[in-house]
Amino acid sequence: MKKALVVLLALLCLGAAAFADGATMAWSVNAWSGFGFATTPAGTNFEQYNYNWVGQDTVRFGMKYTAADGNAGFNSRLQMSPLSGTNAATFNQLNAWAKFFGGMVTIRGGILDDYTIATKDWYSYGNTDGALGLYVNLNLMPGLDIGVFQPAPAGTASQGTDQLFGPAGGKYNIAGAAFTMPDLVGVQVGVAGDKSVYFGAKVLAIQGVTAILEGKYISASATNVQLLENVGYAMGPLTVGARIGENISGSDLYWGVEPTASYAVMDNVKINVIANVYNNASQAWMSPVDAGVGFVGGNAPDLNYGGGAFITLTQSGATFTIGDYAHMWGGNIFFVNLDLSL
Repeated sequence: MKKALVVLLALLCLGAAAFADGATMAWSVNAWSGFGFATTPAGTNFEQYNYNWVGQDTVRFGMKYTAADGNAGFNSRLQMSPLSGTNAATFNQLNAWAKFFGGMVTIRGGILDDYTIATKDWYSYGNTDGALGLYVNLNLMPGLDIGVFQPAPAGTASQGTDQLFGPAGGKYNIAGAAFTMPDLVGVQVGVAGDKSVYFGAKVLAIQGVTAILEGKYISASATNVQLLENVGYAMGPLTVGARIGENISGSDLYWGVEPTASYAVMDNVKINVIANVYNNASQAWMSPVDAGVGFVGGNAPDLNYGGGAFITLTQSGATFTIGDYAHMWGGNIFFVNLDLSL
């Protein structure tokens, strides 16, 4: 199976060249890194830190090629975590893709990065990011995508994990669909080989309003249901909102609420504030800081809360973030992120 995927990746690369019709390949690069000074009861640590993605402590470099006609391409992302002791650079994305039959069929092979049939918010249930295998997407009509993911056998890859695929090296197959009615609603549904089903919906009909629902039911797990609601409203330069999450595990209900607000001082400068309250460490995603530096232990149920503020500056493809967050237990982190796209 692994050899077959290598062959398929090579064929897709050839397909990319064939579909380019002699046109010059467009390319783009992206680099990201961040760090923070985290103070906890155990002391102060200097570590890599990404506030927006739940404390991932990685340095990333990505490169993409896309044919001028948009019918083929190649994507890669190299990352490492030197401050966590993982000094080896590994690819958590490395794939090629090509479209056939006027764009009705898209085939992507390798270490994937596809979110076509995934839910559209924090959890992104149904994505194939970091999974080694083959993804086939059918676009049967405008707005309708049907996708099938077949992973490589368990143990052939350890790149990437998420809440749908399960532990590293144990990816599950997925079948799902996404349908969008422009200016009205977008919905996503799917099933996975770990005996789970997922669904999502996003309201598109009201300008300035954010209304997103994500959920997953797992029949073979102690955590039976996960839900996430994201609501918000933009009023000129001011945007306010909140994420509300629930985990139902057997007879236990764990929850979290994360209100946020941002104000655009200028077109490229935003001031952001965030707070969170949650009753169990299983909802620590409500605070990326907590998940990243481990302010909260696994004892349940405990009421946890915290808050912080950060400033984002966007200029010529670069986004610079600087901020600070404090937790009720006395933990604190001062963090800086840089995301560069060319």
